[in-house]
Amino acid sequence: MATWITHMRVAAHFMRLHPELNNREFLVGNVAPDGGVPNEDGIGLSFTPEKAVTHFYAPGTTQVDARRFAEEYLQERDERWPFYVGYYFHLLTDAAFSQWYGMKRQEPLYAEGLARDPQFIWEIKRDWYGQDRLYLQAHPDFVFYTMFAKIETFPNIYFDFFPPEAFTRHVRRITEFYLEGEEDPARAFPFLSKEEADWLAGDAIETIEQHLHTEMIL
Repeated sequence: MATWITHMRVAAHFMRLHPELNNREFLVGNVAPDGGVPNEDGIGLSFTPEKAVTHFYAPGTTQVDARRFAEEYLQERDERWPFYVGYYFHLLTDAAFSQWYGMKRQEPLYAEGLARDPQFIWEIKRDWYGQDRLYLQAHPDFVFYTMFAKIETFPNIYFDFFPPEAFTRHVRRITEFYLEGEEDPARAFPFLSKEEADWLAGDAIETIEQHLHTEMIL
């Protein structure tokens, strides 16, 4: 649920701190759970494979079960380990973001729009992704430019529920999405301010650090 640049901001923090994570595998892992193909459902909010699979939902819920993922994929430090750590960080970041979004949905600005029209989520996300683009415009040396956008192919050697070309396609989709235009910094951002976007990235980092401390992943 968190934006792709939020996930990359989290990734960049840990890439600076941990040399073993300063690579494209870890970086792509941080956005990989969103690599499903969007379904033609008229809304664009469902995917194949479904999010219950890619985001490791606990059975019968829409809650991420990051611990189950860690138990299944983070026990062996082979060449796939950095990618799996990134994938794990994505799940934790989404869980933190979902808590924030659950609170925002109760605010009149969000609640009234969503009750009126399910497609209103795209008006909300216009601000979310707008803040992403503003961050990129202010940080030309960000890892999105220096590493991510330069990736041409990224074969799936990690999961059998994604097709072989899933992550190559996903990297290309993200890169094209953020390079297609700039954001106007003078416009209003009623659904997400810069300060709130910064807080969300910091909150996700803090959440992950707490898990790393208790579960000794790194």
